[in-house]
Amino acid sequence: MLGCILELEGPRDRRQCAMCYKEWSPWRCVDCVGRPSLCTDCCINRHSINYLHHVERWVPKGVKQAISIHSLYAAGLRVNFGHGNRPCEIEANASVRKLTVVDITGVHSLRASICDCPGADKDIFQLLTMGLYPGSVSRPRTCFTFRVLDDFLLANKVSGIAAQSYFERLRRLSNSAFPHRVPNRYRELLRTSRQWRNLKYRKWKGYGHGCGDLGPGKLTLSCVACPRPGINLAAGWENENESWKHAVSFVMDGNFSAEHLKMRRPGDDIPLADGHGFMVTNLPYKEHLKAAVDVREKSNCHAHRAVNQANADRHDMEATGIGAVACGRHGCFVPHSVVDFQKGERQMNMDYALSQALKHHEGIKHFLIMYNVSCQYSKKAKARFESSPQFLKWPSAMIDWGFGKFHVHGHQRDCLVKYSPSFIPGAGLVDGEVIETLWASLNRISGSTRAMSTSHRKEVIDDHMNDSNWRKTTGMVKMLSKRFLQAVKELALSKETLRNMESSSNVEHLAEWKRIEAQARAKRRDDLSVMEPYEVMQTKAPGKRDIQLLLEQEEGRTKANPGLASWLAEGLALQEQQLTVAALARRVKSDSLLTEQLQLVNRRNRLQRGIDSFTKQAATFWKDGADSDDDGEETDDEPEAAYTGEDWADVAEDPDVTDDMVVIEDPDDETQPESVPLRLPSTIGREKLANMNKRALGEQELRLREGQANDALHRLRMAIGLKSMVYVTQVRPANSQRMQTRAFKEAQNVEKVITEWSRVFTLARRNMIPLTLPPVMRKYRPLHKEDLTAATHLVDHTERNSSRKELSWIWSVDVGGDTENSEWLAERKCLTTSVTHAYQHLSVHRVNWLRQKARHDRWDEQVVLVKEEMKRTIRSFEFYAREWASLERGSIGHRSYAMRQQGRWQALADEAHASFASLPGMTPIART
Repeated sequence: MLGCILELEGPRDRRQCAMCYKEWSPWRCVDCVGRPSLCTDCCINRHSINYLHHVERWVPKGVKQAISIHSLYAAGLRVNFGHGNRPCEIEANASVRKLTVVDITGVHSLRASICDCPGADKDIFQLLTMGLYPGSVSRPRTCFTFRVLDDFLLANKVSGIAAQSYFERLRRLSNSAFPHRVPNRYRELLRTSRQWRNLKYRKWKGYGHGCGDLGPGKLTLSCVACPRPGINLAAGWENENESWKHAVSFVMDGNFSAEHLKMRRPGDDIPLADGHGFMVTNLPYKEHLKAAVDVREKSNCHAHRAVNQANADRHDMEATGIGAVACGRHGCFVPHSVVDFQKGERQMNMDYALSQALKHHEGIKHFLIMYNVSCQYSKKAKARFESSPQFLKWPSAMIDWGFGKFHVHGHQRDCLVKYSPSFIPGAGLVDGEVIETLWASLNRISGSTRAMSTSHRKEVIDDHMNDSNWRKTTGMVKMLSKRFLQAVKELALSKETLRNMESSSNVEHLAEWKRIEAQARAKRRDDLSVMEPYEVMQTKAPGKRDIQLLLEQEEGRTKANPGLASWLAEGLALQEQQLTVAALARRVKSDSLLTEQLQLVNRRNRLQRGIDSFTKQAATFWKDGADSDDDGEETDDEPEAAYTGEDWADVAEDPDVTDDMVVIEDPDDETQPESVPLRLPSTIGREKLANMNKRALGEQELRLREGQANDALHRLRMAIGLKSMVYVTQVRPANSQRMQTRAFKEAQNVEKVITEWSRVFTLARRNMIPLTLPPVMRKYRPLHKEDLTAATHLVDHTERNSSRKELSWIWSVDVGGDTENSEWLAERKCLTTSVTHAYQHLSVHRVNWLRQKARHDRWDEQVVLVKEEMKRTIRSFEFYAREWASLERGSIGHRSYAMRQQGRWQALADEAHASFASLPGMTPIART
C-alpha cells in the first residue's frame, strides 16, 4: 500500500492528456477523481466549473522534473460572472480582476471576468449568484464560498474553534511549507461570518418571505415541548382545573466564565441583531439597571456564591458573566432572557431576565421557577417587580419556587423540604440542574468571546444557544420516549413500595400522616412551614456552649460556686484537645516526619500549660477532702489514663515526601499530656459525689456532657450528609482515574471529620455513664462503624429502594433532652398559636411515608406531564409546517425554500407521532 501511494507522487511513464491524449501534459489535478494529467487547454475546459481545484504543474529540469502546486489561476483559467459562467457577448464589457477566494479546500487565486453590460447586476450580486459571498460591498477583492462560511459556523458550534484558528488551518491547507505566503483574510472572515450568520437566521425564520418586522427574540427557536398558547396547546386548555399540566418550569442560573473585556473603541461596535436572539435588547436593559435599586441583601441561609458575588466588581470587565433562563424540563434557553452581569449575580439582573422569560410565555397560569438561591430571591421578588412596572411585569399566575437537587446541599437542612422539586406538587420528575449542562458548550468559546466586540460576542452566544435549542428539538422525541418508559416503570415500583408501607403501618398513624400530607399539598404555596413534617430533624439540640451559658447565668443568680461552669467547660475542651494530640502522636509514630514532630511538640506544650492551669483551679472546687476517699483511707489505685480514641482508627494521610524523615522516640517511662487524666466529677462517680456533698458538680458536668454529645451528633449528621453528597455527586459519576482520585480524596477528608467527632461523642458518653443512671443513657447509645454509613438515600430522593433502607439511631434520637427513654418513635405534637402545627418530635416512619408518598406523586405526575409534552411536541412541529406552507409564494426560489422547510417540519411531526405510538402502554395521539 505504501508503494502504491508513493507511485502517485510522480507522473505516469507516458504523460498523455487524459482528455485529448496529447503526449505532453504539464498539469495534474489533485482534487479530481483519479488525479488525471491534463494539457493546458483541457485543464482550463475541464475546470470551468470546478474552478477551486488545486493543480500540480510539472516543469522539465534536465533529466529530473520539478513539481509545484498552484491554483488554476496559474493555468490561465478565467471564470465568467453575470452570464451563468458564459463569457460576455461583448468582450469589451467584461472587466477582469484577480480575486482571492476562500474555500474549505484552502485559499485560492481566481481570474474573474465581471460583466459590465448595460442592466447587469452589481458585482456583489454576480458573486452571490455564483455562490461567493463578497468580503466588501465596493469592488470586492476577496470573497468566501457559502460552504466555507457554513463550515466555519458549524465548526465553531461543534468544536468551539475560533476564527483565527480556523483560518490558520486554511492557510496551512493551502501551503503547508510556507503558510505565511498565503493571503491573510482573518479579519474579512470575522466580518463576513457575522453577516452570513445573521442572513441565515433571517432566512430560517421566514423574514425573506415577508414575515414582518424583527422584534425581541424573533430569530430564535423556542422549546417545542413547553406550553405555548396559540402554538401547541389544545383548544380549551385554559378552562382545565389541573393547571399544573400546562405549567412552565424555569431554571435560572449565572455563568461567570462568560466574561467580557471592555472595548477600547466602543464607537466602532455595530450590532446586527440587538435583542433579536437570546441576549436582551441593550438600551431597555441598561435603563432598567439605572432605575433599579441595588439591594445588598445578606443571606440568612448558608453562604451562596450567587449572593456573595453580587457586589464583586471588575473594572476591566464590561461583563463579569451572564445570567440566563431555560426551561427546567427540557433544557432549552428561553428567547430574549439572557443578561450580562456588571457586578456579579445581582437580583436586579436576574429580575430582568425572569421578566422577559415570563413575558415570552404570556398567558400561562402556572410557573415553577427554580433558582439556586430561591429561598432568598423569592422573598421580595414580587415587590421588586411591582416597584418597577415600566421594565418588569409580574404575571397573574401561580408561582412555585424551588432549587436544583444538587444545590440543595448548599442550603440549610429545612430548605430541603421547602424548595426541593421532589416535594413540589405538579413538578413531576425534574432535577432543576439542566442549565448547568448547557454551560459546558458555552464555556468552550468563552476564551474567544472574551475579547470580541460587544455585539459580536452577543451574536456568537445567541448562535450557540440557538444551536443548543435545535439539538434539543431534534432529540426531543427520543428524550420523551425514554422518559415515558422510565416513568411508567418507576411509577409501578413506587406504587408497590407505598402500598407495602401503608399495609404495615398503624391505621391511626396512617390517617394522621395522610391529613398532614393533604394539608401540606393545599397550603405549601402560602406557608412553607407546613413542609416541616417531611424532615427528620426539625430543631438542633442545645450544644455545649448553650448549656454553659445557662449554667453561668444560673451561677449569677444563685452566686453559688462562681466560675464552676467555665472550669468544667475548660476541662471538657482540654479532653477534646487530648484526643487531637493523641491522634497526631499516633500519626507521627508511623510517619516520623520533621514537620509532624514539630507540630506534635508544640501542641503537647500548649496542652500541658492548659492542664497545669486547670489543675490549679481545681483546688477551688475540690476542697473539703476531694482528693481522699469517702472512708478517709488512702488507696493505691492509680487513676485511669485519659481516653485517647484508639478505638476509632485514624484515617491515613499521604505523607509529604518533600519533608525530612527523622527518628524521634519518646522515653517509655514519660507520661505525655494527652494521657494525663483530668480530675473531673465524672472520674469520681455519682455515689462518691453524693457522699462528698458534691452532687451539684456532677449534675453540671452531666449537663455539659449532654451538650457535648449533642454537638458531636449534630456534627456527625452534617459530615455524613456531606459524605453522602460526595458519593452521589462526585464518586459515582466519576468516569476517569483523575476524577475518581479527586472524589475519593474528598470523601477521605470528610471521613476524617467523622472520625474526630466520633471520638468526641464516645468521650462524652464514657464520662456520662458514671454520672447518671442506665435508663437515661438509652438515648445516647454506643456508637459503631455501621452507624456512620453514608445515607445517600437522604440526599438523593430519587434513589431506588431508599424507603427500605434503615436509618441509624443518630438520625432520630431525641437529643433535645425532652424524652427520657427510647420511645421517641411515638409521634407527638403540640399546638401553637399559628394555624399550622409545630412538630417537635418527628417519627422516622412518618417521614419515610411522607417522602415515599411525594416520590409516588412525582412519578404519577411525570407520566401525565410526559404525555402532554408528547402532544405539544407534535403540535409544535405541525404548527411550523403550516406556517411554512402558508409562505409558499413569490419566486421559484422562495417557494422552493418554503416547501423544503415545510417538509422538514412535517417529517419531524410524522416521526414523532410514529415513535410515540409505538411505545408500550401509550394511547394513540390524535393528529391536528
